[in-house]
Amino acid sequence: MQNQGKPSSSVNVVFARKSLITTTSISAFLTPFSSSVLTFAVPEIGYAFRANFYQLVWIPVLILFPLPSFMIFFGKLSDVYGRVKMYRVGTLLFATSAIAAFFSPSLIALDALVFLMGVGAALISTNSTALITQAFRNRGRGFALGINAMSVYLGLTMAPFAGGFLIQVFGWRSVLLVNAPLSLAAFIISLYSMKDLELEIFNEEIDITGAVTFVLFFISIVLFLSVTEIYGYMYSAYIIPEITLLFILFLFAERRSKNPLIDVDLFLKNRTFTASNITALLNYIATYSIVFVFTIYLQVILGISPEISGLILVAEPVFMVIFSPLSGLLAERYGSRILASLGMLLIGFAFLMLYTLDLKNLVNIVLSLSVLGIGFGLFSAPNTNSVMGSASPGKYGLASGTLGTMRFTGQLLSVTIASLFLASSMSRKMLLSMFSGFYVQSSNLYYIYFMSGLKAMMLFSAIISFIGAYTSLMKNKGK
Repeated sequence: MQNQGKPSSSVNVVFARKSLITTTSISAFLTPFSSSVLTFAVPEIGYAFRANFYQLVWIPVLILFPLPSFMIFFGKLSDVYGRVKMYRVGTLLFATSAIAAFFSPSLIALDALVFLMGVGAALISTNSTALITQAFRNRGRGFALGINAMSVYLGLTMAPFAGGFLIQVFGWRSVLLVNAPLSLAAFIISLYSMKDLELEIFNEEIDITGAVTFVLFFISIVLFLSVTEIYGYMYSAYIIPEITLLFILFLFAERRSKNPLIDVDLFLKNRTFTASNITALLNYIATYSIVFVFTIYLQVILGISPEISGLILVAEPVFMVIFSPLSGLLAERYGSRILASLGMLLIGFAFLMLYTLDLKNLVNIVLSLSVLGIGFGLFSAPNTNSVMGSASPGKYGLASGTLGTMRFTGQLLSVTIASLFLASSMSRKMLLSMFSGFYVQSSNLYYIYFMSGLKAMMLFSAIISFIGAYTSLMKNKGK
């Protein structure tokens, strides 16, 4: 193991840690803000390019796809070549892609550049958590992770509000341009905040075979969901054997590799690590599509302006911001499992509220999203602390990449599953004409069919959340 430098004194160590929190907090803000604000802009992008529902679903999918697909590989790469170096590459890639996306002449060009933004976000997100865990190994980790979680939720909070204002005043392209200065700021600050930290490099080989099969496995899953959404299960069923084969090949490659991409034994022998990662996956499957579904519901179906829609949706992340640092502190004192489970129970209850209440009454939406935000705030930092605390220092990059993969896999699946629910409840003609420029809210049929899919998604999310409340209680024997 090699070191990238040592701090000169204990004072420098404390200052470096505080600077690191500032740097990684900007990064923690950036990824959820950019993905959420793009999702919020979907209706306006649809009107601008005269795109249909099936085409527009790819915008949130493409920025999210690189995150679960590459994060474990990037985590391993960072453990070998240096977390700081990979972090900085990510910030530069994200900034340049966002600037280029601002000038996109077509929807295809926008999709390609949004994908590159996702690759940059994957590099940033993988290393942010690993760097925090490394610097706060002995104490203060729960609080530091809580601050980062607060930054994540601050990004989610600002996305609807800032997105609504920017779209209303400057148009949808402005939501892309605002991301570049944030990413460049993170890069510039990192040149100072990370230079004196003791960051470890673990000399291991990279499992290329495992990385390739893992990415192909994810591509096949997204392809399956997309084909199902457009053409139905009759056609997508042909992809199931491909998914199964790729998964078997991936496990076979990992078992034979001297330095596997994923340490299978870490999952098999560490129950806390496995259960906490599964719970993170379930949490994001249940919750992430809220912005996507309700953005379309408020702006397209009800005809509410982007600015007002943003104010309504801000109810959820505001409570995330409030409760995340508190839950991080409580997790250090009382343990993570009970808090995380309580958070998942509240999330499930919030989805039951959205399922049963009249959503034409906007107050009901705000109240339900507030409960959801409290639950999410109680869940995230304790669950992250549980995952990272169950891994050894040499596995921090892998653990961070695995947790990030679970989170973003959940987000990706959440958007695609939500679009599947909506597509199955509405006719193909409705979906093709939704963003054509006509005011679909004038037709009661749009409301009836859309609401059928939305309610089904809320019930599904409630069930997933209650399952997560159970898995979050699982731990290693004897602990």
